[in-house]
Amino acid sequence: MQVLFISLFVSSFLLQQPQDSVENTAPILCIPSGTTSYKYPNNQYQTFLAENDFYHQLDRTIYEEYNNATLNIRQKIAFKDVPKAEETFHLKTNFIREKIDLSQHTFIHPNRQVYFLASYKQSNQETHHKYLVIDAETQTILFGNSIYQSNSMY
Repeated sequence: MQVLFISLFVSSFLLQQPQDSVENTAPILCIPSGTTSYKYPNNQYQTFLAENDFYHQLDRTIYEEYNNATLNIRQKIAFKDVPKAEETFHLKTNFIREKIDLSQHTFIHPNRQVYFLASYKQSNQETHHKYLVIDAETQTILFGNSIYQSNSMY
C-alpha cells in the first residue's frame, strides 16, 4: 500500500513538471536574479549572417585569425553554449584552462545568438590562443581572451 501511494505521489509530481522548452533548458548560471529583463534578450528566431560571411565582413582591427593558423573556429551559437565551444577549442589545442564562468553575464539571455571566433597558432618557439564572443545582432564584443606562451627553454 505504501509503495503504491509513493508511486502515485511521484507520478503526479512528475506529471506536473513543465514540459522541456527552449526557455526551460537554459543553464541556471545565465538566468538573472530578481529580474527577467535582459540587456541582450532572446533572439534565437532571428536570422543572421552565416559564420564565414560574418567573419569576412568583420573589421580586422576587431579580430583577425592568425596567419598560417593551426586551427580556426567560426561558429554561430547560443550564448549558453559558449563554455562548451571554448572547452572544445582548448581541448583541440591541448590547452589546460578553467571553464569559462558565465555567472557575471546575467544580462545576456542564454539563447541569444552569438559568434564564437577562435584561432590557434603554434611553432617551435611560441604558441598563440585567442577567442572572441560577439553578439550576432548588435555585433558588440561581449568578451574574449588572448594568450601568448613562449616555448623556449632556458
